[in-house]
This record gives sequence, structure tokens and C-alpha cells, in this order.
Amino acid sequence: MTKKIQRNSPCPCGSGKKYKKCCLRNDEQRVENKHNTETVALNKNNLQEIAEFYAETDALNELSNSVVDFIHEGKLDEAENACNELIKNYPDEVDGIERFAMLYEARGDNEKAIEYYKKTAEFAQSNEGFDSEFVKWALDKVKELEG
Repeated sequence: MTKKIQRNSPCPCGSGKKYKKCCLRNDEQRVENKHNTETVALNKNNLQEIAEFYAETDALNELSNSVVDFIHEGKLDEAENACNELIKNYPDEVDGIERFAMLYEARGDNEKAIEYYKKTAEFAQSNEGFDSEFVKWALDKVKELEG
């Protein structure tokens, strides 16, 4: 069985970038243009696997983005519920941790926000596929909230 490529995993092309920052868009385009057999030859099983992957990725992105929307709308309880869902449903992704940091920051709980931005940076440093800019962003948020 083929292992699913996670959006924050290293790109299988070997570039060293995250899959979402490298070949993800091209792969999406290939799926949409499946008639282009010169670009990619897919059988039914591959198409099903890719469809399942994109459905899961879309669900993660939708849930993660809903937290941001809830925060901007001042619906912090709804944002917290969505954060809990992210942690429960996607424990191997950084989104839940990062979104909790944003939530605590929006609530003015800088101590908890700092804790979760640090966890975000630690997660990114200990998992492949994250660039140094993401880690720097999380640590800059820590400095901003500490100062």
C-alpha cells in the first residue's frame, strides 16, 4: 500500500521543500487534467487514493481556516471547539497547536499563547517538511508577546 503524502511532508520529488510548497499544486492540476496522459498515467486505484487524500486535506484546511474566521468574527468559543477538533482529528499536523496559540492570543491570554507558539516552533523543528521561516515566525510571535 502506498503511503499518503501529508501536506507538510517533504516533497517526494527530492527538492527538500514541503509538498504543499512544491509539487502539491502541480499534482492537483494533473488530477484535474487527467486526460493529459503525457503528464501522468493514473489507474483507478491511484485516482481513488488521490481523491481520498485531497478530501482529507480539504477537510483539514477547512477546519483550520474556520478557526481563523471564528477568531476574526469574535466567536472564540466556536474557535476553541474547532481547535479541539483539529487536535483530535489531525494529531500529526501542526494546525491545532498553531490555532490554539492564535486563540489564546485573541483572548489576551499571552502566557498560554506563548506556550502554544513555542509548541508550534518545537513541532516544526522536530518534524520534516517545515521551513525555517515558519519556525522563525512562531518564535517571533513568542518574542512579540513576551515584550
